[in-house]
Amino acid sequence: MPPLKPLVEPMTAQPESLLNRKVPRLTLLANNFQFSTWLLAAAFVQGLITWLFPTAFTFIPALLILGYRGIDVLLITYGYRPNRYMDGVITSPRSFSAQIPDETGDFGDRPSRDTVVVLLLGTKSNHPLGILYPAFIKTAQLFEEMVHDLEEHREEYTYLTSTSWISNTDPNINAAREIMTIFYFRSMEGVHKFAHGPIHRRGWDWWNRTAREHPDISIMHEVYEAPAGCWENVYENYRPVGLATARFPMHRDEKAPKQWIGTIVDATKANMRSASRRLGRT
Repeated sequence: MPPLKPLVEPMTAQPESLLNRKVPRLTLLANNFQFSTWLLAAAFVQGLITWLFPTAFTFIPALLILGYRGIDVLLITYGYRPNRYMDGVITSPRSFSAQIPDETGDFGDRPSRDTVVVLLLGTKSNHPLGILYPAFIKTAQLFEEMVHDLEEHREEYTYLTSTSWISNTDPNINAAREIMTIFYFRSMEGVHKFAHGPIHRRGWDWWNRTAREHPDISIMHEVYEAPAGCWENVYENYRPVGLATARFPMHRDEKAPKQWIGTIVDATKANMRSASRRLGRT
């Protein structure tokens, strides 16, 4: 089998912070209220403008914006404008996989022989104010402090990377009220060290003191430890996400700066082409 080679160049800077990659606050706010609420608010504003400035031209701004967006879709669809929605999507090779390099930064010719620990951390606001509920804002602030701690002690906690999502299963259609972050670690020991660290402990103590005062805030976590041969992944025409965004610190040369090695390898090769091969079970 040919040796696996990373498809992304090593970096000398630490990977981008989760806090820089999170869903923009405006997106969360837009999803915090029901769609009908925003429509009613827009109708109120339009009605107010028409009442204050009774002229047929008050509808022109909305018409221009809708027209621009419709033309933009047509130009992208027929190739007259670059498709910005494809930014960051890897299309060559069509399939890629996220693997873990060895201590020297090499991938060898087989799937990774390392354990991956996955931590799912979720929170949800059941208050009518959603994410604007003061207690939920406090929860979000504590979460950001824990993320800072996690990233500052990346190697100590064996932390790899993370991805955040907003829910699409909320029965009240308020997606942004439930947020899930998936963290990846190299060991369960690292997860325990992070969980018992001073920053996480402070947030946990606050929750234990105030949980009865805020029954309308939900928090949860799930942890899974997958040894080598029990995890695999493949991405096709996809922007790097999940484990594919991980970077591994490597000290190949004491005189040179530390390098951060990416995880992405070509999944069209024979040793990565199927799930059984990526699991190392052929």
